[in-house]
Amino acid sequence: MLVAIFVCIFTLCFGIYEYKREHTFRCDILHAQLQLNNYTMKDNSVRITIVDTIGNVLYDNKEKDVSRLSNHIKRKEIRDALLHGSGYDIKRESATDGETYFYSATYFPDRGVIIRSAVPYSAPLTHSLERNYTFFYYTIGIFLLIAFVLYLKYRLSKSEQEKQRIKRQVTENAAHELKTPAATIEGYLETLVNNPDLPKEQRETFISNCFSQSQRMCNLLRDMSTLTRLDEANLPRPNTKVNCYDIINNIIQETSDSFNQKNISVEFNSNTNLFIDGDDSLLYSLFRNIFDNTLAYATNASYFRIDVKDSKDYISFNFVDNGIGVPNEELSHIFERFYRIDKSRSRRLGGTGLGLAIVKNIAIQYGGSVNASTTNSGGLTISVTLRR
Repeated sequence: MLVAIFVCIFTLCFGIYEYKREHTFRCDILHAQLQLNNYTMKDNSVRITIVDTIGNVLYDNKEKDVSRLSNHIKRKEIRDALLHGSGYDIKRESATDGETYFYSATYFPDRGVIIRSAVPYSAPLTHSLERNYTFFYYTIGIFLLIAFVLYLKYRLSKSEQEKQRIKRQVTENAAHELKTPAATIEGYLETLVNNPDLPKEQRETFISNCFSQSQRMCNLLRDMSTLTRLDEANLPRPNTKVNCYDIINNIIQETSDSFNQKNISVEFNSNTNLFIDGDDSLLYSLFRNIFDNTLAYATNASYFRIDVKDSKDYISFNFVDNGIGVPNEELSHIFERFYRIDKSRSRRLGGTGLGLAIVKNIAIQYGGSVNASTTNSGGLTISVTLRR
């Protein structure tokens, strides 16, 4: 940020300096040309005035009666000529004829006089003294280029910092999530080892609980592996045609018993032509995680409906239920990793907190998007758009 401010200040100062220098340079050129005329006095189209060292006008080729002219000792070009040998003044109005002139004066010590040439501020002269703005455009171009490079560097830096923050957060959350089942398994196994005479029924319960917790750990590690694969590599999109209709139909059959147990009817009305270029395992993971999320959290739902909008470039899926829904303030967070609305209930149901994060990452990988909204009946609608 400090570098950007420094570059801005430097560019601004450089632009102002060059702007003034350009104008001075052009005035110096005209001044030099008039200096030659002060020596030769050959150009009669130029107004020539001769002044003594105390400011009295001795001669003026445009004025017959010089006695009526005022003393010139206070004129800038006269003072500068006496001090430095030459001097000029820009765009000053003449007290004699009211016309605006550019004055250039030269001091001749050997003669004890100052010879001054003056040219009217005509259109050609104004044009010749106009600043050349090429340098200004060049400066602006350099500034914009530097600003763009700094902006890209800033964005890359912020992006890298965000990646590192997410990695640290994922590591911390993963350690936290793994710690509970690992501690539970350790506790059960320690009890079994230290108490070989435990009743058979209790031993089987402990072993069953260990198996359940180990499954939870395996699911968590599997989901983390999937997310890492999606994060770390810009996976090339396969050219294989995958029919999303078949994948969703297969998942409906796989989960039919679970939905029936919860008295949730599943509706899927779509044409059979939902082909996109993709990886069937990733697409299966995307849709399966949405189904599993509905089974776990759509409490009191009576239906689960999949609506499809098919276009030339995209396919949009709306997964709609009429369960208890999600509070509006939580909707924007449900696709974050390890985010849970009811943490204790989610862990009890075996959720890893990564299912919807996987859905979001796969959708992005396929050039699409995902969002959540409240169903009119109060449930949850998850919308997924995938590029064909």
